Amino acid sequence: MKPIKMLATILMKIIFISAALVLFFSMMGGMYYKSSPTKIKTTILDEDQSPLSRSLIYAIKSSQYFDVSIQSYDYLDLQRNLDEGLVDVGVVIPNDAYKNVLNKRSVNILTTVNGTANPIIPKMAMMMLGKIVMTLNMQLSMKVRVEDLGAIPNVRHAKSPLLKVNERVFYDPSLSMESSMTPAFMGLAMQIVSMLIVLFGILGSLAKVRQKMNFISQARQMPIKAIVPPFIISLVIVSTAISIAFFITMHLFEVPYNQMIMKNTIIIISLLVLSMGSLSLLLVLNIKNSAVLASIITLIVFPAFMYSGYLIPMEQLAYIPNLIGNAFPLRHYLQALYPVFN
Repeated sequence: MKPIKMLATILMKIIFISAALVLFFSMMGGMYYKSSPTKIKTTILDEDQSPLSRSLIYAIKSSQYFDVSIQSYDYLDLQRNLDEGLVDVGVVIPNDAYKNVLNKRSVNILTTVNGTANPIIPKMAMMMLGKIVMTLNMQLSMKVRVEDLGAIPNVRHAKSPLLKVNERVFYDPSLSMESSMTPAFMGLAMQIVSMLIVLFGILGSLAKVRQKMNFISQARQMPIKAIVPPFIISLVIVSTAISIAFFITMHLFEVPYNQMIMKNTIIIISLLVLSMGSLSLLLVLNIKNSAVLASIITLIVFPAFMYSGYLIPMEQLAYIPNLIGNAFPLRHYLQALYPVFN
């Protein structure tokens, strides 16, 4: 009965830690997985109802940055959609836009934005709408038929633009600071969890041993058989929980991976957990005061994070900071994990 209870406890710890890390990893991944917002909620008011307006609407709908979820029937309806937070951007194509273009007169396309939204969203919407309009202007200057602007679908033409723009992020801190933050923040959580679980495991074993041998006051006085099992169990719990959380997060963000990537990632995570867990074991065996232990763990984790190369590429660090960074396992974890992310 006792082994079954121990196994159930281990499984519960793995599930709890995995769930907590999935929330943390997802939050970090959401912040840095994409450097710009996409699928911006958009409404369009087409007052012109012309081939030109239909081409412009098709170009907007074809962009990955806009999600035209609502079609407004007048300006008050568009404003109401913005006020109620149903959309973040409204586009108004004015009357006689097509007629004015044919007569070489300029046309102003009104863009209304939600001022309470994240400032990045309206800024990106304005920039991408400007690019779409610039493309249509270039096509008009090349005498492209208005009906064909933006490769509007019909019986003779393709149903989507021939040229598209997509992005792919390479996790190289020397190229992009933002891209390196996702694995770095994951590593920060891994360090903290690894050290704390080992710490709690050894302290829990110490409490049990002291019930039988009350003369023992420090963890290093415990027999080996009271230290090794909780240490190994803690490493297994943390490595398993972090690996599960890591791949659940990758699945949530639809990042493809194969068996080789899984194997390499699990090895890298296990080595980081082993190094941080061993350091935690060394501390708990030699320091009795829990407050001092917590302080030292903080002093280890955050400098490791700062010197890992996530804020400043390691190639740009001065000699001494670079030397300090090489002493922390997080630096080597990141160097090993970047190729896996790519």
